Amino acid sequence: MARSPYRRASLVVLVAMAFISVSCSRSSQGAQSGLTGTTSSTCPGQPLLFTAILSLTGPLAVPGLATEIENATNAALKAVNDQCALGRPVAVKECDDKSDPNVAQQCGLEAKSDGSLALFGSSGTFTNGTSAAQLPGVFTAGGTLFDLTNPESFSSTSALTLVVAGGSVAAGLHKTQNTFVVVDTAATRAFSSIAQEVAKSEGVKLDLLFVPADTTDYAPLAAQVMEGKPQSIGLVLPDPVPFMNALASEGITAKSVPILTAVTLMPPAVLHQLGSVANGMYLLTQQAPPSDSSNPGIRQMLKELREAGFNANGNDLSPASTAAWSNVHALVAVLEKLPKSEIKTLTSADVVKAMKNAGPIDRPEVAPFDFDKLAFPDISALASFRIFSRDAMVVRVEDEHYERVSSFSNATAPFKLGS
Repeated sequence: MARSPYRRASLVVLVAMAFISVSCSRSSQGAQSGLTGTTSSTCPGQPLLFTAILSLTGPLAVPGLATEIENATNAALKAVNDQCALGRPVAVKECDDKSDPNVAQQCGLEAKSDGSLALFGSSGTFTNGTSAAQLPGVFTAGGTLFDLTNPESFSSTSALTLVVAGGSVAAGLHKTQNTFVVVDTAATRAFSSIAQEVAKSEGVKLDLLFVPADTTDYAPLAAQVMEGKPQSIGLVLPDPVPFMNALASEGITAKSVPILTAVTLMPPAVLHQLGSVANGMYLLTQQAPPSDSSNPGIRQMLKELREAGFNANGNDLSPASTAAWSNVHALVAVLEKLPKSEIKTLTSADVVKAMKNAGPIDRPEVAPFDFDKLAFPDISALASFRIFSRDAMVVRVEDEHYERVSSFSNATAPFKLGS
């Protein structure tokens, strides 16, 4: 029996969630919203309002990233509103769904009733929010059923691009084998097999090692990995810290055996927990790290963070800052092409039209994407999904921060890695 697009997308949601670190839940009731980018003296008028539905608290929240995202968004909005680039201010309302589908629905209902033009940056994890909002999605994260299948969804990134890129890192390191340690769900089994096929085409044998989701003792797992004498190790675990420490106890570190995962699993808070154990890890990302001061987009972002009064030390920040900041500037660049008369009366339908006519978007701080071109027509399991970027970058962890070791390039081909 053929698997339906809905079923495939449902699996994707679980895969994307596997790239989200688990933090302690903070109990509270009801959606909480905060408005950023309000009117300024240099750009008066009714704001063009967008809503981001995010898990800022609860078990799906990523430690430390909420402040990064908020600061980067605020800094970018201050910059574009100071210039009054669209003739009207731009505002983004961040609604915390608290990792709860019922609260996500409240966020969606608020977005539907408050004049929001679209969901922006994040459509949330749950379909409850997007179904309630009945709005298009722009510059979202490409990890939910809505992001991947809705014809009015335009995501600028996708965790699935990183899923298929693991073998490309191993191939770039001239390794012919990778032990892929991954949390055991129906979703990860389905899409690990896709990663396995892509890796095989690059001459890399991907050995899958599935870990029960309720695992707490990682010592036996680390011993099993060591006995296999892996050439390289990939991992997708909700909390990588205990596994990394268990590997270190077995004498395996990223300096002795290449270890790779998504940068989302290794935010600064996790790097600080691991300390020297994380040194040498290879991390996949679709946004340049804020520590890469050679990147002109990153230099502009750090400048705007400083001018807005926020922490602008790139070594303290993660690519989550880059994504949040870049999305604002990319949105404004797309809308700026519209006639000013149309911006005065902008509607959700106008936003959708603008996205369809955006053309290729190639900013230095993020992987290039094109809303008119699906990224993986050659991979049948991904061909129908609204993923618009095939490129990724590799960074390496050194002294608890990220160092770029590749440029943005095709995630299904061996990466050219620098020292």
